[in-house]
Amino acid sequence: MTEKAADSDWMLSREKRAEQFFFALPRRAVWAGLLTFVGYYLGSKIGFALTFQPHPISVFWPPNSVLLAALLLTPPRIWWFLLLGAFPAHLIAELQSHVPLTMVVCWFISNCCEALIGAGLIRYFLRDRIRFDTLSDVAIFCICGAFLAPFLSSFIDAEFVKLNRWGQDSYFEIWRVRFFSNSLTALTLVPAIVTWYDFRPAQWRGISSARALEGSALFLGLVIASTVVLYNASTNPDPVLFYAPMPFLLWAVFRFGNRATSAGVLIVTFLAIWSSAHGHGPFTNESAEINARSIQLFLIVIAVPIMLLAAGIQERAVGETKLRESESRFRIVADAAPVLIWMSGVDKLYTFFNKPWLEFTGRSMEQELGNGWAQGVHPEDLQRCLKMYTEAFDARESFVMQYRLRRNDGEYRWVSDQGVARYDEHGKFAGYIGTAVDVTELINKDAALRESEERMRLAADAVNLGIWELDLRTDEIWATNRRRPLLGWPASGKVTFEDFISGVHPDDRDRIRQLIDQAIEQGKDYECEYRLVLPDGIVRWMAMRGSAHFDENSKPARLLGISIDITDQKLAEEANRNLVHASRVALLGELTASIAHEINQPLGAILSNADAAELLLESESPPLDELRKILADIRSDDVRAGEIIRHIRLLTRKRAVQMESLDINEIAAEVVRLMEVEAHRRSVSLHTEFTAAPATIFGHRVRLQQALMNLILNGMEAMADTPETDRRLLVRTATNGERRVEISVTDSGPGIPLEKLPRLFDSFFTTKEDGMGLGLAIARSIIDAHRGRISAENNSDGGATFRFDLPIGATAAG
Repeated sequence: MTEKAADSDWMLSREKRAEQFFFALPRRAVWAGLLTFVGYYLGSKIGFALTFQPHPISVFWPPNSVLLAALLLTPPRIWWFLLLGAFPAHLIAELQSHVPLTMVVCWFISNCCEALIGAGLIRYFLRDRIRFDTLSDVAIFCICGAFLAPFLSSFIDAEFVKLNRWGQDSYFEIWRVRFFSNSLTALTLVPAIVTWYDFRPAQWRGISSARALEGSALFLGLVIASTVVLYNASTNPDPVLFYAPMPFLLWAVFRFGNRATSAGVLIVTFLAIWSSAHGHGPFTNESAEINARSIQLFLIVIAVPIMLLAAGIQERAVGETKLRESESRFRIVADAAPVLIWMSGVDKLYTFFNKPWLEFTGRSMEQELGNGWAQGVHPEDLQRCLKMYTEAFDARESFVMQYRLRRNDGEYRWVSDQGVARYDEHGKFAGYIGTAVDVTELINKDAALRESEERMRLAADAVNLGIWELDLRTDEIWATNRRRPLLGWPASGKVTFEDFISGVHPDDRDRIRQLIDQAIEQGKDYECEYRLVLPDGIVRWMAMRGSAHFDENSKPARLLGISIDITDQKLAEEANRNLVHASRVALLGELTASIAHEINQPLGAILSNADAAELLLESESPPLDELRKILADIRSDDVRAGEIIRHIRLLTRKRAVQMESLDINEIAAEVVRLMEVEAHRRSVSLHTEFTAAPATIFGHRVRLQQALMNLILNGMEAMADTPETDRRLLVRTATNGERRVEISVTDSGPGIPLEKLPRLFDSFFTTKEDGMGLGLAIARSIIDAHRGRISAENNSDGGATFRFDLPIGATAAG
């Protein structure tokens, strides 16, 4: 957590911290200053009350620690305000104790120096609010807050005392008294204030009765033991008695954490000092100075190791919790995987099997663990299987082996088992992990097995399927090991969202980032395609699907997803589009060549006759009869050319084709499946509504599919300028009372200009700038050949609908 996050955690409740930060700051600062004033004043009064009379020796001086704790709990930008709030409290308390004004001011300066040195150093090294829940927190606090700060400020304090000639003690005696007093107070009071600061009364309701009873017994026993040792004990007690509070402090350490531990240490400290200050307990048999030093050393020796032990245990507990979460995450993924997964430890014994494995064998986890799984292996395969596994394990090598494994119904099935060595985050060998799949059908055919194995290997290398998870709280991505080297990520260590997005093609980054942000904000699933730039500069197309998961507060906590390499699919789509384009060009070329061939003869004859007529006209006496014959020939050739063109047009409309009985829903469904890739490429949402009534027609399957495909493609092209979120295409089949079945294609494009509707199905007429005007004309020719009717109209709510109907069960002529 950064300093900014720690500041906002102090300033605001979780629900409104971002919106109310700047508006709540002045009010919060005032409250913080007021609390500092009260705490500093009460601490001063307690410090005066716990002095060893008749000498003014303060064994426990809380004001400095109260100020240090206040600085540690607040952002540095308002520290000046807290110091300002502490000054009147210091002034009142000191003047009530008849301290000269100059000494009061000097002591406030030294007290502030101690708090600022301690808080500044701790903030510098931790960069976060101290919580006393890790060894580093406690160690830095003890060194900086409880040792260096009192050590340095005590020199200033002693110098001020000597300058003001306050007291008769020597410079180093003054330094020693103040150093041990403030060091002890910081060690015992600051952890209690900081750890209990964010405790809310509502948290009491979450404590069970048994837990509350245990805590009450703990603190009651601690008070009794401390009272017996530190108040009622003689001046020369048995040294063993000094250990009486320790079991209760250890009880707090192991069962209740740093919060209860800090409270327990503070209780022991207060009872020890209070008892000695009033002449009770074992620390009263020497002079006030010696008694003060003895009790301070006794309490410091108790406080430091207890605090370190509590922090170490809590840090280890947090680490174990993270480990359990990681194992739980792995189990969820493993149980959801469509393969059998197992794990083994460094002793070669199996330690885990996923749910599909247990369902396959019909055995429990307890039965399979260790070497129990071997009971399901076919006796003829067992020794070979164990030998291969042992040799690979000893050499830390990957292996693939095939053996027969007994299924839950008693049948032995061939499985292909692949295992790889696994290592922890420190690179230490941790055992093996493997997957097994049922390959019985492949094993039964030797030739097919070899071919299938090669195909499976090539497919696995090409697909690069990856599973990943993004923790939104830590901005850390977890990914399968196969995904990390592909993306150029290290085998272990933290990978952030920015590490991932930096590998996305620059033209796709903003789109992918916006899509993921929307999924997090709206809590919905998402899928997308994007280009990934690999470390070697190669660009690969990836398809990604993911979903957002929320915590107990309904806030986005994780993103789970999978990604797969679809580069080959993209290349195939591009090749298919090029092939379609080439086919259209070739078809147009064939049509042009046919027209040119058929019409070449009459046009040549017309040209020849025109040349002959021109020569005759140049003669002195043109033969009119001959010219009339030539003109008649020209007219005849012209009529002949027109007939050829009409015949070619008829050929495009009606051909002798092979007809058969067809289900119109089946025809439409096949076309929709073929067009799904094109729809996805164009970001078109493709929908269908098929009639449940019988809809059998008589026709040519390929021609009808060609007609419907032209209408669907025409609708997609019409939505090119429509926003992607609004691109919808509906393919519907229906029957009517005229025993005809109707197929319609409805788009959400801009519609058809009214002046172009009458000519929409004419050959070479198009509404697009780059269109050839053949698609709809061909569709009309096909439908006419099937005795159908085709039409188009604009929708009232936008877009256009193309429809054609065909007779049910009738035969089409021609």
